[in-house]
Amino acid sequence: MSSRRENQIAQQQHSQSLMYIGSLPTSKEFSGYEQALPGAAHRILSMAEDEAEHRRKNEEKIVQHSIKKSGLGQIFAFIIAIVSMGLVFFSILKGEPLAAIVPAIVALSSLAAVFVGKKQG
Repeated sequence: MSSRRENQIAQQQHSQSLMYIGSLPTSKEFSGYEQALPGAAHRILSMAEDEAEHRRKNEEKIVQHSIKKSGLGQIFAFIIAIVSMGLVFFSILKGEPLAAIVPAIVALSSLAAVFVGKKQG
């Protein structure tokens, strides 16, 4: 009976997995890298810092591009709206209110596009 129990214990298997998310290893792994290759910890830290700086610069470029693109669209929509409103007033002053309908629609849709674009961006 004792022999059977020993066989059961010998057949058990234990597994463990460790996961982490991030660009840097754990402190235990850091010390292991440093022991295996002196200076490795410093190189790993430098690499992580360079990668973070690169990521920040790219994100800043994306934000700046988005702001410029959004700003230009709003400026053009505002110009179109102002010109269209000018045409509306001109048509009304000339005594042709029906001719003011199309520029009025263009002006309103331009202003709507500015506000809708502002909410989505």
